[in-house]
Amino acid sequence: MIYTCTLNPSLDYYMEGQQELEPGKLNRSQLEYYEAGGKGINVSIVLNNLGIPSRAVGFLGGFTKDFYISLLAKYEFILPNFTYTSGNTRINVKLHAGQTETDVNAAGPYVTDADMRNLREKVSRLDKGDYLILAGNTQPYLKDDVRNMLEEAVKKDVRICLDSDPDLVRQVVGAGVFLLKTTPEELSRMIDQKCESEEEILAGAVRLHGLGAENVLVVIDNRMALLVCPTGCFTASLEQEKKAIYTLGTGDSLVAGFIMDYLRSKDPVDSFRFGCSCGSATAYSRGLATREKIDSFYEKTDVSEVQPPEGTVL
Repeated sequence: MIYTCTLNPSLDYYMEGQQELEPGKLNRSQLEYYEAGGKGINVSIVLNNLGIPSRAVGFLGGFTKDFYISLLAKYEFILPNFTYTSGNTRINVKLHAGQTETDVNAAGPYVTDADMRNLREKVSRLDKGDYLILAGNTQPYLKDDVRNMLEEAVKKDVRICLDSDPDLVRQVVGAGVFLLKTTPEELSRMIDQKCESEEEILAGAVRLHGLGAENVLVVIDNRMALLVCPTGCFTASLEQEKKAIYTLGTGDSLVAGFIMDYLRSKDPVDSFRFGCSCGSATAYSRGLATREKIDSFYEKTDVSEVQPPEGTVL
């Protein structure tokens, strides 16, 4: 079974307009809608669109909880299993005006010790062969609990997939992580080393692989992705000829596609190609990737092998 864990989900309020925002003035949108948000939930939604069931865990609460759950009801293959908190699930505002994307994200509710114990109990039911995808930042005061939860899962041969903040990754990667998705900025913080050029990024990903991450995915400016895995180092473009519509969720879609294909092929390189087609499909869609859109991008997605930087060893 695949579990996605979103520690601080959000009710995302999208507002779209044709004109660029004018700070300090009244701005009006032409289209508004709500979506259940959070990086782990995004992974679940793309898995759903691919026909793959997942159980969604994390924290929901307050007056936004029921509306959030109702938004998930349209996804046949998402099984909500949230821990309910007393605080309100946050509402994030996503502004898409003209050619500019602007996000205003709230802090979210406080998670109590009892709430965290409830989540750890749910995760403790996972066993060998299950996947646990933790996506989204971890609240600083929860990091010790989350680290312990992940380490306990690793001991049971659960495949851990991480797309979280660098401090948590640094604490957990040595325990053995199946998949780690990150960005150059986060990668720099994980290894205390500048990762700006493609060579530096590749070297940093190789280093993380050596520390314990079996498959390392780096998404660079939503235009290309890099994979370091036991087979070698590979790159693929996420860009096509026209300008992307909306890049939110590109990396989450890549993770979902990688996991879905790996369940079938057990081939990280083919899984990388399929994951990149999912990321591209999201970037060129209004919303997250659908199966039809993904299939149309798969044939256009080329994966190239690259050599590790001199002085690095896989």
